[in-house]
Amino acid sequence: MESSRIKIDSVNLSKILSEEEFTSIPIKKFTKGNIAYDNQSLTLYIFKSGKAKAVIYENDEEFILYYLEKDNIIIPEESCVIEFLEDSEVYPIDAESFCHFFKNAKFSAAVISSLKQRAVMERRIIKNLVFKTCKNRIASFLLEIAIAQNKNVNDEIYINLNLSIKELSTFIGSKRQTVSTVFHELIKNNTIEKIEKNKYIIHNVKQLEEYTHST
Repeated sequence: MESSRIKIDSVNLSKILSEEEFTSIPIKKFTKGNIAYDNQSLTLYIFKSGKAKAVIYENDEEFILYYLEKDNIIIPEESCVIEFLEDSEVYPIDAESFCHFFKNAKFSAAVISSLKQRAVMERRIIKNLVFKTCKNRIASFLLEIAIAQNKNVNDEIYINLNLSIKELSTFIGSKRQTVSTVFHELIKNNTIEKIEKNKYIIHNVKQLEEYTHST
């Protein structure tokens, strides 16, 4: 399964670490609305359950990098906080206290692969913010979700976009009104069609691909 910013694919760590190793890790609980970051230590957060968003705040504005769910890995720090969208549990793995985990080649590979995947995703986000228009970014975002969800029926591509326009704007990095205008333009010209709440059909993939680089 491909990853998207709303659903990051991850390795199932329960297949890598033994039950004894898992039980040696403390579980940290967060309630919906909690915010977490940690500048005091090098700690991996591995999600056991729940959902959060990795978000950057500046001048009362927010920009969502991606959502985090079960088995996703992140290193929390002040410039990019974790805001919990549901009651959640994470395994905090301190690099010093659990250094023996990294002797497990599969665990090390899974962590490095996850962090590399995240770095690639974040560099793509930066590239889009610097070089792309709002329409370019929306088109790229929709195509990324379509590839990740991979729901093709009779040559039509279906996507589940469980985001309000306000939430979409925080992923895109543009004002809500601008995102709303562009998104409804895509519906008006039949590039995409809303079929029910949060569900859309992409009718014209070629057109959407052209929008990713049009000026």
